[in-house]
Amino acid sequence: MDTTVARRPGRRRDESKDDAILEAARELLVERGFDGMTMDAVADRAGAGKATVYRRWPSKVQLTVEAVVCSRGMSATVDEIPDTGSLRGDLLAVRFGRPTDDATELMSGIMSAVRENPEVAAVFHEQFVRSRVRLMRGLLERAQARGELRPDVDLDIVSAVAPAMISYRKLVAGLKVDDEFVVSMIDSVILPLVMARPADQNGTPDD
Repeated sequence: MDTTVARRPGRRRDESKDDAILEAARELLVERGFDGMTMDAVADRAGAGKATVYRRWPSKVQLTVEAVVCSRGMSATVDEIPDTGSLRGDLLAVRFGRPTDDATELMSGIMSAVRENPEVAAVFHEQFVRSRVRLMRGLLERAQARGELRPDVDLDIVSAVAPAMISYRKLVAGLKVDDEFVVSMIDSVILPLVMARPADQNGTPDD
């Protein structure tokens, strides 16, 4: 008689538990900042075992950055930004179309760590900044399809301009990225870099 017992398949990952852990991390970042947030505290608030948290996120740095990147309004894709019919309108929609949440407080909870901890800065750049560059490129490609951009625009370079300016203002200058700054950046930097002149749009060179 064959007495071999078939191995039970591993349990499927509980995504609802992931959401609870990430939400607990966000709450603690707002309340205590990066230094005050601990994996034990996250596990306790999420109602999860510490081992469960570490299986999903081996370090506090990885958990912190994913909690920020996955927060509501922080990781939009181009498909989530309404097509307003113009690049300016789309860019403003990124800024002013975000859901109201504690994103500002959440970013405040991690910014000091990004400035002071090279590991946090590296992971933050990899996940958050690159996601913003991808979003910017998507919006530029949409504008290009509408015929708004100059034909010689380097999308790779321009896609990084706004995220780089915002990161510099936050991390190096330590200044607030407010609505006035964002609108000025769009109108004074991004649009002049990419927009076709009227002569370019109708194919007639300047006299």
